Amino acid sequence: MMGLGVAAILAMGCERPECGCPGDQPVYFQYRYVNYAWGYQERGWLIDNQGKVRYFESPEGFRLPDSTGLISWEDMKYNLALTDSVITTVGEEELNEYIAYIPAAAAGEIGPKNNIAADAGGSVLSCYLYDQEADAYRYVFLAMSGDWEQFNLSAEAGILVEWLIEFGVFWLSE
Repeated sequence: MMGLGVAAILAMGCERPECGCPGDQPVYFQYRYVNYAWGYQERGWLIDNQGKVRYFESPEGFRLPDSTGLISWEDMKYNLALTDSVITTVGEEELNEYIAYIPAAAAGEIGPKNNIAADAGGSVLSCYLYDQEADAYRYVFLAMSGDWEQFNLSAEAGILVEWLIEFGVFWLSE
């Protein structure tokens, strides 16, 4: 259940003080698995602003950030509409705790990419940070596993990856 303070902020469309994001940001976290070996597979989940972990499989026309790493509010809402079930729900306090790590993760350096498998596909964990100047949401890479392994090297990204893996992901380790 949403606390009265957060509900009031969301109702007014004000910004969340911990990250500067508009209160109606549709998606905060994303897991996406894609594999082209033995036929195309695509599935994953999105964590929305209510803490719902929403699953998708083979979504028609899933919208990715543009070449500058930005995605619009409308495109996020479109992607949410492609989900077909709720895996679980994260409590408000827990969600806000992890949202607060996003700005520092966004500033993290991306480490080298290492090939660790073949035909395993790719799992990517990411999050989004509101970019006021662009009036859109900036894609923040956290980690990748599968055929290739790569990590955002910030401590905050590591904390987010550890938390997000708990929701169920395909993940390999070297």
